[in-house]
Amino acid sequence: MSEGIPTTFEGKNIYGKEKFDRQISHEKVEEISREFKDFYGENGYIEVPPVKISSGIDPTVRFIGSHISVLKPEIIKDRIPSPGEYIVQNCIRTKNVQGLFNDEYFPLWGSCFTSLGALSRPERLDEVVKECLVFLKSKLSINEENICIRVSSADKDLLEAATAHLGEDFIEVDTRPEAYYRHKIGIEEIIGRNFNIALKNADGTNFSDIGNIIIIEKKGRALAVETALGSSTILKQLYGLDHVNDCFPLIELGIEDRNLRRKLEDSVIVATVLYLEGLEPRATDNKERILRSYVRAISYFRLKSKVSLDQIHQMITDFEVKQFGSSMVANKIINYLKTYEKSLSAGKITTEEDRIIASVL
Repeated sequence: MSEGIPTTFEGKNIYGKEKFDRQISHEKVEEISREFKDFYGENGYIEVPPVKISSGIDPTVRFIGSHISVLKPEIIKDRIPSPGEYIVQNCIRTKNVQGLFNDEYFPLWGSCFTSLGALSRPERLDEVVKECLVFLKSKLSINEENICIRVSSADKDLLEAATAHLGEDFIEVDTRPEAYYRHKIGIEEIIGRNFNIALKNADGTNFSDIGNIIIIEKKGRALAVETALGSSTILKQLYGLDHVNDCFPLIELGIEDRNLRRKLEDSVIVATVLYLEGLEPRATDNKERILRSYVRAISYFRLKSKVSLDQIHQMITDFEVKQFGSSMVANKIINYLKTYEKSLSAGKITTEEDRIIASVL
């Protein structure tokens, strides 16, 4: 059985899934993305093309961390088409970079993911909720009893829409802090009120969030309703994966420490993706500084795990070939690491990151 799959299942899990082959995991992500495109396209939504993660199209963020960054102009200019539009957008959220060199920090979520998003006019809230649930039930074959909506009683419109399309037994009201039901989208005076959609864990216990429905509004006036789903969070639930990083085709290096293994994987994924977008790990701007931290973190985790540079090279090369079709940046990353580690050995310590990494050389 592939790494990351719980071994307590006897036969199929509650979703009828037997196994998950990590080495072709990108095909599963592509499959869900294709199902999403087909469903919303068939329902009349217009497709919006994705942009580069480092595109800068949204000046409020360094990287595209959600599909909403691409769709913001539609909201601001009040030009959302009928019935709506959808997008499949690759994203990077860099929250994990703050804890890369903190050995006590464990990344519950990966930095890189594919966001499945749709935007519609606010008067279509009821239809939007219905469409999302039909997508989960019909396209992904998820039974209603395995779906849960978590909503605030203060959001009566969201609560009403949820109860109209999902049985009350599958709705949690006021079970989370108030901030859980609120969204920021980086536009002054515009906020989001949301309910979260969760799927039951593959072993039949508890639920974990996989997305949300968000009413975007300004000073109490609704501007849009957004559907936001995560392909990797959905796969994690359907297959009982140990971590969303299992949705990337990375070879196993025999690292037993889960914290080191997942943080190394996260660093390799982000570094590879950003290198492929043309960034370099310099310090000319915040984007490059963030990339530099992820690349240097590869040194830190590989040294702590006693993994060779040759093994890292094989890992990145294999990942590139399976995920993107060819290897283009593995050599660049390894050459940077060799030069960087050599400079540390020579005593060139200029940052706190340098000091931490040099301590494990």
